[in-house]
Formats: sequence, C-alpha cells, structure tokens
Amino acid sequence: MKRFESLLYFAGIFLAFSCSNDPDEEPLVEKTARIEIGFEGSLDQYLVNFGVHSLYTGQSGFVSATIVQPGELEWTQVIEQANTFNISTPLTFSELIVESAAPVHTFGFIFNVVHTGDIPDEDFVDLSATIRVFGNNSEVQTYQYTARPVGEVSEPLSETVRF
Repeated sequence: MKRFESLLYFAGIFLAFSCSNDPDEEPLVEKTARIEIGFEGSLDQYLVNFGVHSLYTGQSGFVSATIVQPGELEWTQVIEQANTFNISTPLTFSELIVESAAPVHTFGFIFNVVHTGDIPDEDFVDLSATIRVFGNNSEVQTYQYTARPVGEVSEPLSETVRF
C-alpha cells in the first residue's frame, strides 16, 4: 500500500509539471516597432498628445522609444519606471514617427488631439490622422482618427499591439 501511495504522489507531481505548460500559448515574437502618424487638416489649430507605453522585451524587460521624425522633437515626459514616453505639443509638423530602441513583443499607445480654442475661419478643416503600426518594417495595423468637432470633448485612441 505504501508503494501505491508513493506511486500516486509521483504521478501527481508529474501531472502538475506536465500540465503547467499551456500548449495553446503562442511564443513571444519580438520585432522592432515603429508608429507613423500622418496628419491632415488645420494642423496649426491643434495640440497633439501622444504616448507610448509597455514596450516589453523578454519576460519583463523594458525598451525605450525614440522620436525619429521630426528630428528636433523630444519627449515632453519620460517615466522610466513605468516604461512610458509622452509628448504634448502644438502641431507644427504633418508626420510623427516613433520607433522602439530594440525589438519588443508588446507595446501600447494612446493618441489624442485637442483644438487649441482659436475661432475657426472658413478654411478650417477638422484634423484627421492615419496611424500605421509596423513590426520589422512590415505594416501590422492601421488606425484612422478624426478629431471631434470644435467645442466637443476630444476622444483618445488607445491600443495595445502584440506581435
């Protein structure tokens, strides 16, 4: 009987370890992430708020993000402990490109534009943006964003991408 109990004990341990690996769980794929945002409309009357977060490599490593274009633009806020990079700036450019400093398997971003409050003239055009996400230079996802009409509360676009 003692031998049977030992056999059951070892069988239970074996099953516990063999079941701990979920075969349905997909392996992490890491790629260099790039986000390209193209703006159209009355750019000079908007403030853009853009943040990148959760740039993960491996099981728990953090990766930084770099503004590629426009070259003179820098992050307004960097929170290294939270792996978060934010920019809030008047729109003086028609394209924003941000890239991960190293390959990642997951990252998130939040994007929003706010009208600056100037009274629109007859040539005013609501801002729209095309946000393209790339992994290793291959387009993975495209998002369309249109600013709310002047006087309405803006609505952010928040997404998490996993390669």
